[in-house]
Amino acid sequence: MDDVITRIVEIERQCSADVEQVQRDSARNIEIRKRLLDEEAARERERIAEAENAGVAEALAEAKKLSEAAFSAARTDSDRVFEDPLLKEAVRKEILAILLAGPDA
Repeated sequence: MDDVITRIVEIERQCSADVEQVQRDSARNIEIRKRLLDEEAARERERIAEAENAGVAEALAEAKKLSEAAFSAARTDSDRVFEDPLLKEAVRKEILAILLAGPDA
């Protein structure tokens, strides 16, 4: 009977040791998996930030291109006004009329 009790105690001790080892292994595996997930999350956040920055840079480049085109069109229209011979002649006549009218007018 003592042999049976001794054997039961030995089996319980071995089972307890096995459970503790499995718990340590599980904790280590959980920690490793957590670290891998944290690293993956950091990489994903960085990828998202880079994509957002690329989108902002692209939007800024497009806005710059549009503003340059608008400025160029406005400058062309402005230059056209000053090069208009009929307008130049009308302005010249108006200036002459003002000068000929004198300071009393």
